[in-house]
This record gives sequence, C-alpha cells and structure tokens, in this order.
Amino acid sequence: MIDVVDDLDERKQQVLRTIVAEYVTSGEPVGSSRVVAAAGLECSAATVRNEMAVLEERGLIMAPHTSAGRVPTDLGYRAFVEMLRDSAEPGDLQGRQRELIDQLLSGASDVDDLLARTTTVLSQLTRLVSLVIAPAIDQARLKLVELVALGPQSVMLLLVADTGSVTKRVLDLPEPVAEGDVDRVRLALQDHLQGHRMGELGSGISSLLAAAPAELKSLVAAVAGVASATVADEAVHQMYVSGRASLATTAFKRDDLSRVLALLEEEATLARVLGDSTGGATDLPVVRIGTEHDVDDLASTSLVAQRYHLVQSGALGVLGPTRMDYAAVLASVRAVADHLESTLADLAD
Repeated sequence: MIDVVDDLDERKQQVLRTIVAEYVTSGEPVGSSRVVAAAGLECSAATVRNEMAVLEERGLIMAPHTSAGRVPTDLGYRAFVEMLRDSAEPGDLQGRQRELIDQLLSGASDVDDLLARTTTVLSQLTRLVSLVIAPAIDQARLKLVELVALGPQSVMLLLVADTGSVTKRVLDLPEPVAEGDVDRVRLALQDHLQGHRMGELGSGISSLLAAAPAELKSLVAAVAGVASATVADEAVHQMYVSGRASLATTAFKRDDLSRVLALLEEEATLARVLGDSTGGATDLPVVRIGTEHDVDDLASTSLVAQRYHLVQSGALGVLGPTRMDYAAVLASVRAVADHLESTLADLAD
C-alpha cells in the first residue's frame, strides 16, 4: 500500500486526503469543485477531475452511482492512513480529552476496573465500539497469597499477581477447620508459591497436598481446586467491550450493522481479531480496513488497535465503519494505550 502512496505526487495526495476528509465528515460523494474549495488548490476543477481520474484508475476512489462525486475505497483509506503515519503532525488529543482519560483511568481500584474504564473512555472519545483484551494471567507472578477464615467451614483465598490483578474466591469446606489450621496452610502457601508464575500454582499446591498432614489435606485440596480453576479460567484472554449502542448512529448500512452487532457477541472471535491485528513486532497503532480483515462480517469495518504491556501484552482497539475519522481515532488509541500502561504499573507497585 505504501508503494501506492509513493507513486502519487503531492497534488494527487492532497486530492485524496481531501476526498477522504470531506466524505468522512459528510457521507456524500465529493466532487472536483468541492475538492478545490476545501483544499484551497490553485488549479481548476477540470485539473482536479483529471487527478481524480488517475486516483480512480488506481483503485483509490470510486463513483458510488451516476453522481459526479467520488468516495474512497478500502485501498484509498489505506493510502490515507499511510499518509497520516508519514505526517509530521499525525494528530493529537485536546486538553479536555486528555483530562477525561486521566480522570477515568486514574480512579481505578484494580486491574479489572481499570480495563473496564478503558473501554468506557475509548468509546466516549471516539463514539465507536471499544475493545480491550486483558493480559493472560498464567505468565504473571504471584505477588501475594492470603487465606482468611470466614467461619468454621468457609475461607477466602486471595491471589494478587504482579500485574496488579486481584482474585478473591470464597471456599465452602466439607467439614469444619480450626482457625489455627487455616493459618498453617496460609503460611505454607506463602512459603511455596509467592514469586512463582500463576500458571504453576496448580502443580505447586498439588505438591503441598502430597506432603500435607492428614488434618490439613481437606483444606489444601479445596484450595488447590479453586486456584487451578481460577488460573485456567483467566489464562484465556478476558475481553471487555463498550459502546455497542454508538453503532446505531454510524455510517453502517442496515445489513452490515446487523452482522457487526451479532459478531460483537462472539468474544472469542473478537479476541482473536484484536490479538492477531496487534501480534506483530510494532507497538504502534495498527489499522485494519474493510477487506483486510479475515472475518467476512467485518468487511464494512475498520479496526484501530495497539498493544500495551505489563508482564504480558494485552491489546486495545476501536471498531467502527470504514468511514471513520482515522486521525482522531489513532490519536485516541495512542493516548489511552500510553495512559493505561502507566496506570497498570502504578497498580502493580
């Protein structure tokens, strides 16, 4: 795609940028006279029509019907995004938008709350659907483990990972356990498990179970089962989605909107799409446009996504119609990803 951009002289690039910008704003095909006025070009509409003919021949714009105006194709949007990347000023957020990010994300109480807030702020900034994948927990290390007696046959298991992720589980025991025995198991868990990877908890507790005295085996077995199930459940990337209702006011056609809304209920597919899009070597925002998706139901959409890091990588992104304000969405995704990383680091301390 970048070769297509490199092949275009400055005026053709300016015409394409103007067609994309005007079409994103109005949703109406853009004619040559409008390009001249919007771009402030010092040439005639006839000259612009010649430039538009070249852009159309190269598959960057098309005529949607008999109108003299043109609209961008997926390839045209791709060229526009590459021009944005090459721009010295690719776009930035205004002060009040940055204040919104800081206000929402800085008030998070834990990682789950933070990631849910991240989807909210992305949706508010872009008026589109936002997606966030939590880092898988299995490679994180156990920072703290606690076992607290709640009653004769009830204890609470607390696991805190070095990512800041906090897991609390209440265990109902088959028989009463003395508070002193709960303390003995707690100390054993701390001695044998803290600092180990979360994915190793099951095997670590199993070895404790094998060596546990008879009076503690029932409690250690209950802890082992809950801890293993918890890590297994959370080893799969957890998905957060926000802003579905915003799609009703976007540029989707009715049939396309129905397909996208149905797909938004398939969290495993969304996680795969978001993960695959950000799985390359770059930590910069990645854009997937229209037919670049390998999921047919996303052919009318664009995804702007970026990885974030803390022990393991997660990803966040914005999904909307191909007719989106790419500069604004790219700026929002970059800013939120940066703030998310710094806030995660604070929570993990």
